[in-house]
Amino acid sequence: MNIGETLRFFRKQLHLTQKEMLDNYLDPSSYSRIEHGKQVIRIDTLAEVLKKLSVSSEEFFAHVSLDEDQKEFKDLFYYCASHLDNHTKKKKLIAYYSTLKERQLNLKEFSNYIVIKSYFSQFWEEIDPITEQEIKKTAQYLLKKNYYQQYDYVIICNMIRFFTFKQQDLIIARAIPIPNENRRDYVTKNFAYTTITNLITSRIYEKDYNGAQKYILFANKQDMTASNYNYRMNLQYLHNLLQYLLTGNHKYMEHIYDFVRLLENIGDTLQAENLKKEIKFLTYNQFSIPMKDDKNYPIGIFKY
Repeated sequence: MNIGETLRFFRKQLHLTQKEMLDNYLDPSSYSRIEHGKQVIRIDTLAEVLKKLSVSSEEFFAHVSLDEDQKEFKDLFYYCASHLDNHTKKKKLIAYYSTLKERQLNLKEFSNYIVIKSYFSQFWEEIDPITEQEIKKTAQYLLKKNYYQQYDYVIICNMIRFFTFKQQDLIIARAIPIPNENRRDYVTKNFAYTTITNLITSRIYEKDYNGAQKYILFANKQDMTASNYNYRMNLQYLHNLLQYLLTGNHKYMEHIYDFVRLLENIGDTLQAENLKKEIKFLTYNQFSIPMKDDKNYPIGIFKY
């Protein structure tokens, strides 16, 4: 819904007339045009209307979609990730990906392009892997930028494992702690936190256990309000995984599978299955030497 439609939704739910929605800034005809999308509403006027309705801005904007195209992309992405063999949806996502390859991309489009390649290139031959040139250009772009927006964090979250250790260190130093964190929305913060756990995961895959431990200690200093439980649980999982790889102590593996069972119990079967693959891959290959140019290891908590 757009803003006008959302205003009409709340008005009807609260059994109010258009006249009762008016404030000192609006006349009846103006308000009617706003509801029907024929006139924009000033942000201060909207704030007055919400105040009159006792509707919080968070509740109101949870119903508003200011970017229907992006919402459609996210829905399609998540559906395809959970239904890899659905040919109709797959065809639609690949068609969108093809349009992105053919034009100059803005930041939002580039982030969509990256997440498609990062995730689906391991499953679908129609999606190309991320190239060395793309890795280099993305790192250069991120290291020149002083303030990261939500789509920047989406890109970092999905690209962090492709960067060199030095690039990772430099980018994380710019991205975390999140500037103006108390003013950031939940989605942006969630991508930033997932960036850290993805970085720790990549260091574990690369057998840089000292680096993984360093970033686990760093990660524990973030989200000081402990409001992001998903982040905290993933961080604890990575701690247990690292300790098992370092010590071989089976108590850590018991903690790991407690977490996997919890995911299964709450219905997050896709994440549970991904972690099982990750655990198997890492423990079975504990003494092998990974190829430095191979970043297509099983997906654990790399997700959009």
